Amino acid sequence: MNDASVMGWSRLGPLSVLVVEDGAFIRSVLTGALRSIGVGTVHAARNGADAIRFLEERKAALPPGTAPVDVVITDIVMPEVDGMMLLRWIRSSPRSPDKFLPVLMLSGAADRHYVAQARDLGATDFIAKPFSAGTVSARLMMAIARPRRFVLAAGYFGPDRRRAAKPVMMDCRMTSEREILVVHSRSRPMGLDRHPVVYFELPNRLGAKVGVGPRDPVPALPESVLEAAEAEIQSRAGDYATWIAAEVEEMARRVDRLGADSRHIAGLVVDINRSAHEMRGQGGIFGYPLITQVAKSLYEATSGGLKVVTPNEQLLFKAHVDAIKAVMHGRVSGDGGATGQQLLASLAVAKRKYAKEA
Repeated sequence: MNDASVMGWSRLGPLSVLVVEDGAFIRSVLTGALRSIGVGTVHAARNGADAIRFLEERKAALPPGTAPVDVVITDIVMPEVDGMMLLRWIRSSPRSPDKFLPVLMLSGAADRHYVAQARDLGATDFIAKPFSAGTVSARLMMAIARPRRFVLAAGYFGPDRRRAAKPVMMDCRMTSEREILVVHSRSRPMGLDRHPVVYFELPNRLGAKVGVGPRDPVPALPESVLEAAEAEIQSRAGDYATWIAAEVEEMARRVDRLGADSRHIAGLVVDINRSAHEMRGQGGIFGYPLITQVAKSLYEATSGGLKVVTPNEQLLFKAHVDAIKAVMHGRVSGDGGATGQQLLASLAVAKRKYAKEA
């Protein structure tokens, strides 16, 4: 990315963002994309546990009342401490450095149940995998320029889940306006426990930080900046091909071990599932949506904590691995045309043939 593009978009320079992602490759791609759109400071953590340590250490090192970062972008599915646990810690832990911190969740196409859980835990917004520079910047700018007020109610604390005040046929709310406590930045939050609903009407700190007023439209990044950021992402396509070649070979070895290493089946399936999760979130970024489709199918087939794998299931997993190899070996980009349709049709046949026995 040239310096002129960065200088042409300086609003995001004061921002600091923490990226939490267990996949080293996608973590590197996302941090690079954020820097390319002009974010001044980008930190990275390998999982939720690392992120919590980082936030606690930053809080201890900074003056009281200073936010450790401005925004957190975290994957949902991670080992050890996942994105859900991190979000819960930020919103509810006494050790949280800022319970109002904007948290954007990275989610794949197969994560709908995770998305619902994250929403109930107080997620700010979601960035779908595979992502683009435009998607990342749009979600980030919306979180900065249009923050939703926070709500404290029975079993929930987080951004107001009603994104717009729309008329409804019948108002089913059980709480009257008199029962709602509104807390402003200069008011003392007295008697929170005596009100079933509390609204926090706080000033937009991040909007002021990047020069966006409450009545200003949501800024859009200049096309030159987005194009340069997307070019930065696509420049990693060669690295992606190298990464996935090594990853799919390791996945193939794990699938082969399923038939001969019964003591470690559960762990092997978890590793295969995790690799499939990584692949489904990356293929579309670099022009290989077929990888996303096949890896999504393998992710679903290996979900659920399998402790026993039948020979047919092993063959089904192998069919997915072979399909991923075929896509990358033939550099089958886009929908792959006739080749891509044939590949997906062959995988569909394998799924019917090797369906899990009752």
